Amino acid sequence: LNNKTTTIDINFNNTSDTNEMTSVVELFPKSRKLAYDLRQQLSQVQNNIISASVLNITADELKRQLDILEQLLHRETPAQREMWRRKILELREEALSVQRQSDYY
Repeated sequence: LNNKTTTIDINFNNTSDTNEMTSVVELFPKSRKLAYDLRQQLSQVQNNIISASVLNITADELKRQLDILEQLLHRETPAQREMWRRKILELREEALSVQRQSDYY
């Protein structure tokens, strides 16, 4: 039996105050990392290594971070705003896809 330990790094601080976050540029890589972790966790759920509830916690945190990113868009230039809006949407769609797949487990 192969025992693997999964570490989840989730920030439970109150992130509703966007003044703490300086820019989309700084927060987006963290969201992209969470999306990566989410994909990895789906694989672990599929292989019965972790429970789907762990994946759901990560998905919820990613959704919160993406909401914050959208709130920060107004600080970007119009051209940058549209680029970031597309990138945020891509991460949202990816997270939704992973969660749909995890519903089978």
